[in-house]
Amino acid sequence: MKQTIDDLDRTYDVCLANGLFKEKNTVDIELIKSLKEIAEKGLEFIKKKSKDIKKDSSEWTFVFRDYYESLRALIEAVLLFDRIEADSHQCKNAYICAKHSGLELDWEFLEIARLKRNAINYKGQLLTYDDWNRFSIQFDLHISALSKELDKKLGNK
Repeated sequence: MKQTIDDLDRTYDVCLANGLFKEKNTVDIELIKSLKEIAEKGLEFIKKKSKDIKKDSSEWTFVFRDYYESLRALIEAVLLFDRIEADSHQCKNAYICAKHSGLELDWEFLEIARLKRNAINYKGQLLTYDDWNRFSIQFDLHISALSKELDKKLGNK
């Protein structure tokens, strides 16, 4: 199950060289707030829902996917403060890890989560509770770091 993860610097350079980072003219604060709110509401919903999921259920697949989508939205919101959009999740991950190293996000985790999400969406892979459990703490740590950064940038507590 060991997946090969591309090198962060090489991935960033490929995204840059291929024009996959798009500069925006302005910082869209309303879009940033909206992305953050959707991520938070999605997490709130799935946390409530997951309390009713049995450990032997494949519904943990959807818990994973919803956490991934919330994480992705928060990453996108941080990039928007830099007036950057990216054409792929991998490039978004590369940008945030390369340009926001102070957040201490784990490139390997982000890439493994992205690849797992792709396996779910494009190959029909289902996850178990144990699969989800291997990711849950890392999701919480990354989501927390991104939320705190956004709160700071937005002037919230």
